[in-house]
Amino acid sequence: MELRGIGVSPGIAAGEAVVVEREAVPVFRLLLPADQVEAEGDRLRRALEESRGQLARIRDTLAREYGGAHAIFDAHLLMLEDPLLVDRALAVIREQRVNAEWSLRVVADQLHAVFAELSDPYLRERRRDLDDVLGRVQINLAGGAGAPSLGRLPGAVVLVATDLTPSDAAELDWKKVLGVALERGSSSHHTAILARSLGVPAVVGVRDATAAVRPGTTVLVDGTRGRLVVEPGAPALAGVRETQERDREEERRLQETRALPAVTADGHRVTLRANVEFPEEATAAPAHGAEGIGLFRSEYLLGRARQWPDEERQLEAYLSLLEQVHPHPVTVRTWDVGPEDLVPAGPTSVNPALGERALRLARRAPQAFLGQLRALWRAGARGPLRAMFPFVSGPADVAEGLDLVAQAREAAVKAGNPVAEQLLVGVNVEVPGAALTLDLLPREVAFASLGTNDLVQYLLAADRSDPRLAPHYQPLHPAVLRVIHGVVEAARARALPLAVCGEMAGQPLLALLLLGLGIEELSMRPAAVPRVKAALRASRMDMLREVAAACLRQARAEDVHALLCAELRAATEAAGAEAALSS
Repeated sequence: MELRGIGVSPGIAAGEAVVVEREAVPVFRLLLPADQVEAEGDRLRRALEESRGQLARIRDTLAREYGGAHAIFDAHLLMLEDPLLVDRALAVIREQRVNAEWSLRVVADQLHAVFAELSDPYLRERRRDLDDVLGRVQINLAGGAGAPSLGRLPGAVVLVATDLTPSDAAELDWKKVLGVALERGSSSHHTAILARSLGVPAVVGVRDATAAVRPGTTVLVDGTRGRLVVEPGAPALAGVRETQERDREEERRLQETRALPAVTADGHRVTLRANVEFPEEATAAPAHGAEGIGLFRSEYLLGRARQWPDEERQLEAYLSLLEQVHPHPVTVRTWDVGPEDLVPAGPTSVNPALGERALRLARRAPQAFLGQLRALWRAGARGPLRAMFPFVSGPADVAEGLDLVAQAREAAVKAGNPVAEQLLVGVNVEVPGAALTLDLLPREVAFASLGTNDLVQYLLAADRSDPRLAPHYQPLHPAVLRVIHGVVEAARARALPLAVCGEMAGQPLLALLLLGLGIEELSMRPAAVPRVKAALRASRMDMLREVAAACLRQARAEDVHALLCAELRAATEAAGAEAALSS
């Protein structure tokens, strides 16, 4: 069976599937060896007993402090004793040889069906009580010994999931991930970006993947063509090995550009840096020829618990980044999160992408931002480190951020810590308001970087995490190109260094367009650096400027793409960089 989706990280891989579904905690569906079935039943019994104890303590505390009986908790306790739930869940473990989490999911679906057939509205509403009880048991299973974990995968696997949040991706043991297939997401989804940076084939928007794939089934992920093949035949598996060998040979050829300068054929110098998700990933930047880090997404320091890390832990991470890319600079993007990303959660937004996030959250949680800025001031004393504010909508936001920078320096000095002589502060231009007011930003702003992933989303009103809107999410849309051109002109007028750190920078064809529009610094996933460098070394700046000017006159994204393919392929074919333009 072949399921179609959107290829978001090129390459092909095959292996045993691990299936994850989203519940109160991630729910895995794993096949168990026969000798582990009884132990899994014991693990479920322990989680049920722990849940019973918790509910009994809650009931007794309420009765003691507020008086009266609290029947709802008695009802929840009775559910945990009900053979329809307990005995059936244990039977599913034995009969299907699956883990306890999945057995609860199966029983929950069965009981939901029973409740749905009841005519009494009150009884139908008891489904919520069931979900509450089962959610508590799932949490206790997750906290117990032997619980399945994204950080403890059972071997090299293909991950099939409804979705993966940034915190899930941060916990994941990527060394054991052969490929990823998600029901949700898009090419600019955080998990897709991370998969590309690590060279893991990935497909998103695969409808009903978790229902179609049984645990342990062999699946094939084709991130180039956007396919998930369930139980592929021997010829398909042989083709995987051939394709992987061709990819490795191409990668070896491109790695030869690592020590070469990023210079066009007519001598125009370009700076190529790396986007990094984890401190441990920074070694890949110089290994692929990047000149430092143009974007470190600091949110991964929040960890699985989604809690603000302390200042010392941050300092250690930033110093590690500087050490790994020395003598090149590191740009750290300050917290780009909203209340819905944190635990304990604050008020959530109806649309988090437009809500109280990044610097907007600093008004309610200034200490978290001050702690990060203190760590940045201290790390800056040891190397060329820069801070970048995301999600600014104009000069007023930047002024508030600069005030926090000054407060953080004063606090660090007062505590007796060495600090940088100067902390260069920049802005991530991803909100149209910032793009249109770049000339009005305070003079203290030392640089700007276009975050094209969100900029495209906000300009075109196309949610980048929704695969249904993929046809509307068009980086080559005339509006996007005109705004980028306007930002380049505004930055040039005030001599403000300008980079691009979005996914456009890592696609050779689009990277050449950006150079033609006037961008002179590009930041991308480390693995993309050799391809972009090969493409630009085979190009001439005078031609790139002509092509970019022609692109600005096109009315449709499709016309822009056709023009780029026609003009830039012809210009680079003789130099052997055609392969670099095809990705």
